[in-house]
Amino acid sequence: MVVVSSRTMKSILELQPAKDSYSNILSLLVKTFEDNHRNFELVYAICGLFANVSLSSKGKMMLSKLGAGPTLHKVMKNAKDADLAQTAINALSNLTSKNRRLKNMMVEDSIISTVVSILKSSTQSTTLAACFGLLKNLCEASESTAQLVGDSDVILIAMNTIQVYCEIPDIVASTFSFLRTVVTIENNQLHYLELAQKVLSAMKDNPNDVRVQSDGCHLLAELPKSRALKSLFQSESTEMILVAAAKEFPDLCKNAIDGIFFRNRFLVNA
Repeated sequence: MVVVSSRTMKSILELQPAKDSYSNILSLLVKTFEDNHRNFELVYAICGLFANVSLSSKGKMMLSKLGAGPTLHKVMKNAKDADLAQTAINALSNLTSKNRRLKNMMVEDSIISTVVSILKSSTQSTTLAACFGLLKNLCEASESTAQLVGDSDVILIAMNTIQVYCEIPDIVASTFSFLRTVVTIENNQLHYLELAQKVLSAMKDNPNDVRVQSDGCHLLAELPKSRALKSLFQSESTEMILVAAAKEFPDLCKNAIDGIFFRNRFLVNA
């Protein structure tokens, strides 16, 4: 991902709104972005800037109004370079965060099929993590979007990703977080027992990562009841993994784990 210097960011973000300088600069950047889409270095740099600017509510609102979302999507679709695609994904993920209108617009613009295509072709863990982060944002927009994603190939890709990249906390945590948005959707491709087994395995491989442990516990707690899952949760190996998480991160994990065990008629001891 492109890193914009703190001095440059401070200069841009501290411009006086009364003079419309901030808006004018962003407008110019968006136009430059659109008119120079074949200039790799320029597009790469602006994607990085957009990723940072859209972290603020002010920047997010302005970039959204200026039409940066569809332009970033176009970069995602056409990028031949993995780093450029990842930077555009990160920028769009930041831009769509807490922006329901833009999320719905991007879904209508077939962003999900673009993300699926990138997930199928990429082997770069950071790009995969960025894709799942963007999908999480999109799924939070509406149940219909979550349903659309739940019925796609993304679910199977996510489950495979957990297994292949089980020792890379960033991608595991991003995948867990995404799956929490679709785990309760009906008629999806989730095989709950297989998913639970992979989640537990990844938690075992990353015992000290708070994101993996927290999202893993909550994902397991949100799985629907079944005899197969009940048997898995009552096993000694599962109990050891979950109890360890509850002891290591009690504030984030214990309630979810108590819920899992309560459904199976026993609680984690305080």
